[in-house]
Amino acid sequence: MDSIDIKIIYNIEREGRISHEELSKRLNLSRPAIHNRVNKLEEQGIISGYRANINWVKLGYTTNALISLRVRTTNYDKLLKELKNLIIPNLVIEECHIVTGTWCIMMKVRCTSPLELKALQDELYKIDCIKESSTSLILSSIYE
Repeated sequence: MDSIDIKIIYNIEREGRISHEELSKRLNLSRPAIHNRVNKLEEQGIISGYRANINWVKLGYTTNALISLRVRTTNYDKLLKELKNLIIPNLVIEECHIVTGTWCIMMKVRCTSPLELKALQDELYKIDCIKESSTSLILSSIYE
């Protein structure tokens, strides 16, 4: 792994559909050299897939929030499975992390209105090991 590989990764992370031709122009390498490097990065599992950037606002998901959970459990796997299986209409749990510090779990959610946040909170408190939560609305993002 060298600085060229890092530049390739950076560009692909920003623009998943960037062509090898465009990468070769940006990095002043031949297209076959870029192709070989990208293939190696994929084979090594460094690049494990490509994704689309979704404009959630156009889909009506205009409310974003970070939810912190304090839990008491010895089985995080079971809890994470329960969280993954929560279904709230018009709400997407985009990220869920076990973290250190005061809170145990941090979630990032998108929804169409604060009503879905209330519905999510109601469902969260049905899970026995969840003891406390804190919800912060995201007002704007510098980048995602």
